[in-house]
Amino acid sequence: MPEIVGTSLVNARLMLRNAGFDPELLRVRYREEYRPRDEVTAQSPTAGTLVAVDDAVDLTVSRQSLVHHLPQIFQKADRDGGHFLREFLWIFDHIYADIQRKLDRVHTYFDPLESPPEFLDWLASWVALTLDQGWPEDKKRKLIRSAIEIYGARGTVRGLKLFLSIFTDVEPRLIENRFPYRGFRIGQVRIGLDSVVMPPVNLAHSFIVELPAQYTDVTNENILKIHDIIRLEKPVHTTYVLTFAAKPSDDSLQAFVIGMGRVGDVGVIAGERYAPPPETE
Repeated sequence: MPEIVGTSLVNARLMLRNAGFDPELLRVRYREEYRPRDEVTAQSPTAGTLVAVDDAVDLTVSRQSLVHHLPQIFQKADRDGGHFLREFLWIFDHIYADIQRKLDRVHTYFDPLESPPEFLDWLASWVALTLDQGWPEDKKRKLIRSAIEIYGARGTVRGLKLFLSIFTDVEPRLIENRFPYRGFRIGQVRIGLDSVVMPPVNLAHSFIVELPAQYTDVTNENILKIHDIIRLEKPVHTTYVLTFAAKPSDDSLQAFVIGMGRVGDVGVIAGERYAPPPETE
């Protein structure tokens, strides 16, 4: 059990959640004390106690009673020292305290980096941005924060690179007026290597998006999302090709031996007598 006495109730909730405790099992009781508002003054179990994460946690929190907003005659204690009205008004404090805390922090709702996760979609609608629900939360926040800047550069190399950088966490390289395939031309291409059947391509309206990451490091779902981003941000009349960094390969030539080599593999015919490797037991 962490030491949370002396911290604010908001920080205490975070500390307990990070320690693995269920927020639904947290029980708060308000008490009027000469301490800062919403400061935790007592906890049960005590700090350092070994408890299960599914056990209930009781916190006593300092707060000023609503009875102080009533006329003085209602603030007088009973003859036996009790105060029925004050204790009764704690019920309303427990009901409306969370709402009041949200109103005290309402300015953070309009900051993409501090806004609650459930508020992000609504905050994105303020800048006419539709969020993909499959995006991680941190990328959604970065996108909302940069939305106005992206709109100003939409359809440009800078805007496309900025959008892709937010999603992929790497800066892509855009090569304009280039296309990796030239189509099928007799005498200039080789079948199966660099021949592609495709419609005419205007190089003046073509570009290549090259990500500095290997294809195997990107999931199929993210590749589809990258294509969606490019189609959304590129000029309508342009054609593009998405490429990835090439995977390092072993270009060394290996000897070709009948019965061990396969046609099509990289190899050469050994001019010397081949000595097979020793057999292992």
